[in-house]
Amino acid sequence: MGSLSKDETTVWLDFQKGKTTSTIAQEHPAWTPAYVSRVLNRAREKIAKNLKEHANSHRLDIETLLDYKGILIGFDYQTSTQVYIVYTEKLGVIIWYKHESYAGKLCPQCPKEKECQETLVAIISEYNLSLRPDEKEQPLTQQAITVFNKLAAKESPRYKRSGGD
Repeated sequence: MGSLSKDETTVWLDFQKGKTTSTIAQEHPAWTPAYVSRVLNRAREKIAKNLKEHANSHRLDIETLLDYKGILIGFDYQTSTQVYIVYTEKLGVIIWYKHESYAGKLCPQCPKEKECQETLVAIISEYNLSLRPDEKEQPLTQQAITVFNKLAAKESPRYKRSGGD
């Protein structure tokens, strides 16, 4: 992906942590809320473009694109599978096919378990998500779907002006 600029990265990550554009601007004295809003829009455009490119390269039908959350949900008709494409600053774009096993191996016998765990931890951390204790106990294949559904449903602070509470 054409990476985000330093300002875009800062604004994107702060926005995903639940900060409003006004709050982000207040934390950076040289920035105005209007500047933060423009930077966020540029980041969203870059992320959306990249998510769509990945969906197209995998020949997916795009069902939902939530650019302000960094997630695209698609469907792969060749495998009859839901596919989640998520932008992360740490790992780049993640493409996750909904699945029950890896070559017939269930969690925790799967050789990819550690990699899956690291991926989910990165998404949970970057997007400030939390899992209930029972969700943490799920096999990673199920936990992943829980994480992606929480990301898609996550409330976003949107754009809020100072004093607009």
